[in-house]
Amino acid sequence: MTKRSLIYTALIVIVLATMLTPSKMSGQTTLQLKISPLGFHFFKEPNKNLYENKIDANATFVLEPCVIIGVETYLVSDILCFRANFGGLSDAMSKPGLFLQAGLKVRMFQVYRNSLSFGAGLMGYGHECWNTVPNFNDSERGWLQNGKWEYSIGFLADLEYAIFLNDKSDLMFNITYGYQKKTFNFTIGYRYWLSSIIKHPIKCGSCPFTKTNNKWKK
Repeated sequence: MTKRSLIYTALIVIVLATMLTPSKMSGQTTLQLKISPLGFHFFKEPNKNLYENKIDANATFVLEPCVIIGVETYLVSDILCFRANFGGLSDAMSKPGLFLQAGLKVRMFQVYRNSLSFGAGLMGYGHECWNTVPNFNDSERGWLQNGKWEYSIGFLADLEYAIFLNDKSDLMFNITYGYQKKTFNFTIGYRYWLSSIIKHPIKCGSCPFTKTNNKWKK
C-alpha cells in the first residue's frame, strides 16, 4: 500500500469512527469545547526560524490559537470512553489548519470533585501548504499535497484534569501532544453532559460522586 493510500485510509477510518459510533454505547454522552492559545515546540524542526508568531528567539513558544469541539460517549461506567475531536487553528506558519481525532480515554483516579484521565488516539492533520513560504525547508516527510492543502496522519496523547461543577458541567485542563506534529498544547475547556445515565455502573460503596439513575450520587 502506498503512503497516499495509507493516509487516505487513516482519514476515512477517523471520519467513520466519529460518525458511526454505535448508539448502544451512548449511556453517557458529553459535548466539549476547548481553547488553546499557544503551541509548545520542544523538538528540533527544520522551519522554526520561519514561524511567524514565535514568542521567543528559539520558537519554542508560538502563538497558534486553536479551538476544539469534541464528543465523548462512555463504554464502561464513567471510566472508559470513546471520544472524537475536531479542531481548527492558525498554525506556526500562520496558515489555516484543521485536524480530526478519534480515540479512547480512561479515568485513572478520582478524588472528591477532581479526576485525572489519560487519552490517546489517531490523528488526521490538514493545513494550507507551507511550501509557499520563502526559504521553506522541504525536508519533513509524511505530508501528502492536494491542491493548496497538505495532509498527514499521526497520534495524540494527553492528560486531562477535570473539576466537577454540577450535574451537567465540568471544567477541564489538558496537556496534549499531537494537535499538530511535534507540538504540545495546554488547553482549558468546558464539558457538558447530554446524558449522565450509566447503563451498567460499577458498584462502589465509597465513591463521593457516581452518576447513577439520572443524577449524581453523593
